[in-house]
Amino acid sequence: MGKYTIDNKVTWLTTEDDINLKLSSVIGEKFIDYRKRWDLASSFQLETDFPLYLQLELHQNCNLRCPMCAIAIPEAREKYITNDHMSWELYQKIILEAEKYNCPSLSPQGINEPLLDKDLEKYIRFAADHGFVDIMINTNATLLTEERSRSLLKSGLTRLRFSLDAASKETFEKTRVGANHDQVMKNISKFLEIKKEMGLELPVVGVNFLKMKHNEHEEEMFIKKWGPLVDFIVIQEFTPQDFGDVDYSEFYTTDVTFQNQVKSGFRCSQPWQRIYIHNDGQACPCCVDFNRDLAMGNVNNRSIYEIWNSDEMLKLRGIHKDGKYWLDESCKKCVNGISGSDLIERPQSLRKIKAPN
Repeated sequence: MGKYTIDNKVTWLTTEDDINLKLSSVIGEKFIDYRKRWDLASSFQLETDFPLYLQLELHQNCNLRCPMCAIAIPEAREKYITNDHMSWELYQKIILEAEKYNCPSLSPQGINEPLLDKDLEKYIRFAADHGFVDIMINTNATLLTEERSRSLLKSGLTRLRFSLDAASKETFEKTRVGANHDQVMKNISKFLEIKKEMGLELPVVGVNFLKMKHNEHEEEMFIKKWGPLVDFIVIQEFTPQDFGDVDYSEFYTTDVTFQNQVKSGFRCSQPWQRIYIHNDGQACPCCVDFNRDLAMGNVNNRSIYEIWNSDEMLKLRGIHKDGKYWLDESCKKCVNGISGSDLIERPQSLRKIKAPN
């Protein structure tokens, strides 16, 4: 498999030099243009007048309690999680504004399990019918029945990724707490079988491995297992979700290359690429701002265009272009969490989150 890295944090392994070549060949010029602009924005060379990618948190529910996720922490759920669902009216408003500015990419998912939403396919289809050329979700596959598989395959998805984080049954069930390994494997196998039976090129299908101390020994086994079966594999470095004063040091891998790279010069491209919109309409330029410290406005009463071009967003993009993340307190806290610096700077205020044995 080919290999390339994005932002030193995510490594993609693909059956082609670049999975985007396959998507380009199927989707065409609109996708090619989108990826050119994405690459320029990600390298701080292109400031667009509208985000290239919208991540819409339709709800905040998940049926698993994975220890590395904030949803597994009771006080985080109590403080930040609601049972509210983004209204259909707000979703339509967002999609129609995005269509006006030719926004190409969407994920109708946030920190949640998307298949808990029985109307997910309706949301995907509406976006596909209104100009989005790249629509993606990640799922834990626990709810992936044969009927749901067929429905998703017809919905307009271009990418589907299964979040697995383990090669063995033992590590899987320690990590994906609440999931049954054997059933999930059956669900994915059946999905791939149905896709082949239907003769579909899209969505491209991948698997995700979030690398942590307790599972890092299975990385190569994971790649060997899934390489022949899917279009791409994503190996992702552990990044703590920012929801309070917690210590995730038990999750960091023994290889500290990533942490050292972050310490040596971090620039975040997310404010140049995307907006994450929470279920209540709050818009953030970051997918791990769980407590919404970076909220730039609410799309219930402001347009995405206004938020994206606000002085606050322009300032944040400038900070990261110049490599001065520490000028924003939220970004500084995030980087300190990734690099482990919080353990030195704020040791007394941090509560340790226990990793699987």
